Amino acid sequence: MPQKPGKIIDPDSELLKRVAKGDDEAFRLLFERHHRLAYSVIYRHIGVQSAAEDLVQEAFLRVYRNAAKWEPSAKFSTWLYTVVSNLCLNYKRDRARDKLRLVSGTGDDDGGNPLEQLAAASEPDLDAMDAQERTRIIQAAIAELPDNQRMALILSRYEDKSYEEVATIMETTVAAVKSLTSRARETLREKLAKLLEPE
Repeated sequence: MPQKPGKIIDPDSELLKRVAKGDDEAFRLLFERHHRLAYSVIYRHIGVQSAAEDLVQEAFLRVYRNAAKWEPSAKFSTWLYTVVSNLCLNYKRDRARDKLRLVSGTGDDDGGNPLEQLAAASEPDLDAMDAQERTRIIQAAIAELPDNQRMALILSRYEDKSYEEVATIMETTVAAVKSLTSRARETLREKLAKLLEPE
């Protein structure tokens, strides 16, 4: 007679239970396992190294403070990405007004797109553009995506999360995630076609 499968134990969940009891070594292990991926997501989302480092610290501080309240209805990594996602969105919202004032004083006028301003100001020789310059332009294009589209794209494309995991992290539906990533890719194609394709 086949044996019933036992309960799958998530090592991270066990560590978090220890953190809730004040085990600093368990917290250090959690940090070592996940801080690089957390930083990768944050940096891709906001593009500011110093701020990304600060937000990683803030994310794990929230994990530490809320360890006792956490209930393992999902994997620890999913919960961490949710914390990271919320911190990124808060960071972007807090700075949105200053950013808009910096890149455009004309609101929704056609000249307000920072990528178009960059292209008009620098007039790059795209045929001679090196890999580093292309990377900067692609990062700028991703940075201009709406917050939800950017996060959905980063999690699914760069962090290899399934649509189901992304939906859990972003507290939305799988259908909404698919729509967000589809719109993000289409927007990027349109923006980058002008900048990266030779004439």
